[in-house]
Amino acid sequence: MRNLFQSAEEECELREVFRNSFSQNGYREVNLPVLESYETYESLQTTQSRKSLLKLIDHTGDILVLRPDVTIPLMRELASSYKNLDKEIRCWYIQSVFRQTDDLTIPTERRQAGIELFSNQSAENDAEVIVLACQALTELGLNDFKIELGHAGILSELNRILLLTAEEQLQVKSFIQMKNSSGLADFLKQNNTDETIREWLLETVFSYGDAPSVFKRFREYSMNHQMTAIMQHMEAVYELIVESGYENHVTIDLGMVNDMDYYSGIQFQGFSNAIGKPLLMGGRYDEVSRKFNAQLPAVGFAFDVEAIFLAKK
Repeated sequence: MRNLFQSAEEECELREVFRNSFSQNGYREVNLPVLESYETYESLQTTQSRKSLLKLIDHTGDILVLRPDVTIPLMRELASSYKNLDKEIRCWYIQSVFRQTDDLTIPTERRQAGIELFSNQSAENDAEVIVLACQALTELGLNDFKIELGHAGILSELNRILLLTAEEQLQVKSFIQMKNSSGLADFLKQNNTDETIREWLLETVFSYGDAPSVFKRFREYSMNHQMTAIMQHMEAVYELIVESGYENHVTIDLGMVNDMDYYSGIQFQGFSNAIGKPLLMGGRYDEVSRKFNAQLPAVGFAFDVEAIFLAKK
């Protein structure tokens, strides 16, 4: 059991870092309701299992859930006031999220700390969020972290090229997530995928490692227009991260698969050698606001507060 006083002191330290790091960049702290309508999550097409939602019934008989993440309720709140993005909006938060799992060692309530930048997609905006994550980790005393950089559009493009059914998409996603290259190769052969296309798809989704090497290899590779645009955007984001001094903290994982299906562009995860689970996850999610009849493209990240301080010990 965690020391209650230590936990409060750690969160105070994190809040101070966030306030100092982000306020000067125009980010403002937000607080969100703990209770959300079940319909908010029922209508969103994510792999967030409905079994993981903690539900209760209010006095009118409506089903409510304890907030399972911050991104969606924040989007819902902003969409009620802004239907279109006429100016950039910057937010930061430290909030609890609630999810239940079959693993009893994982607490139902977890603290998350993150930022959300509501902005049009650009290399500058995407890099800003990643650089701020690196800056916060450094100020918290974590110097061995690595940010793995990927792009949700790669899997989307693979699905589009192969004309996969929903069931086949889940199968392909599983192959990539498990790094099962032989399984995916067999699947592509069985679906009579052209050999040239099969070759560069396999090369793409299983590329991982040093960023300059990955980008150099793909500049020499024959890809379609969409995949070329994705790689060019990732390289532009990486170059801006390099300019900010965090070059040694970034690697590339083109086969990155995230359980939150709402990511639509750049996506990333942060790790430390000290612990075996992610310190942070983030990415761009430009389509979520359409569920709330708005157009609010955004990019952000969330720290796992407990993981951050476990890594510091």
